[in-house]
Amino acid sequence: MSIPDRLLDGIHQLKPLPVTVQRLTAALGDDNISPQQIAGIVEYDGAVAANILRVANSAAYGARFPISRIRDAVVRLGTGTLLNVVLGEHLKSLKVAAPLYDLSEDELWLHSAAASLAVKAMREQAGPDTIPEIAGIGALVHDIGKLIMVRYLKADLAAIRSLCKEKNLTFVEAERELFGCDHTEVGAAMARKWAFPEPVARAVEFHHQVPLKSPDPVLDAVMLANLVSKSIGIGLGSAGMNLKVDYAGSRERLGLSLEGFERACAQTMLWVTDLRVSEGMAGPGQ
Repeated sequence: MSIPDRLLDGIHQLKPLPVTVQRLTAALGDDNISPQQIAGIVEYDGAVAANILRVANSAAYGARFPISRIRDAVVRLGTGTLLNVVLGEHLKSLKVAAPLYDLSEDELWLHSAAASLAVKAMREQAGPDTIPEIAGIGALVHDIGKLIMVRYLKADLAAIRSLCKEKNLTFVEAERELFGCDHTEVGAAMARKWAFPEPVARAVEFHHQVPLKSPDPVLDAVMLANLVSKSIGIGLGSAGMNLKVDYAGSRERLGLSLEGFERACAQTMLWVTDLRVSEGMAGPGQ
């Protein structure tokens, strides 16, 4: 399927990523760059530096002692996580309500943030050598295509639900039938426009594809991270759990036991609770 012209126009009109995000993205592919050089990219942007230090000292990333220097934060977080933090702040500024998906602006953003935290939790269970660090970035942007879909498409949510019920389709399949594309294709186009690593773009593009034609650790992790976020009630929206997931296959390829996956879900829920508090967001039912 191809992306309609009006959506392509929306992608082309996207503002470039902030310079700090662009430089960190480029640094991901440079094995010779030092922590001092990475720190130099971010330490003179006061708002970015303050947020990096906050995250580095948070429950999800904190160690036994607090840190106050950007260079120490870089060492603690790593380049991939650092980009995740800075990119997450940028995506927060793009928050929009998504009535097509029955999600508020906070819910759409929090779902992606929770998925990114889920990757961190799964890496702790499966081992960092099994799940690449950039999978966290893939999880953070896995639904980025929805930002373009809700801005440039007008659709009746009831019509999508009716189509799902009538033809026994998943929500993504109904998107394809109604619009000629789905949010994963649009999101992958956005990821490539923003020059993200190709494994990230592939994970965005295929995280709803079952069976997977050519699975890889980043894609497996992003698919499971989306499931974790939904399983703990974050970002269910109109699609709910109406999705196909290669749960067993992805989990086994990552060396993640059933108990490990369940522990990752529980840990993600704790971290999301902390995130809600830090962002001043109400919890479920509040």
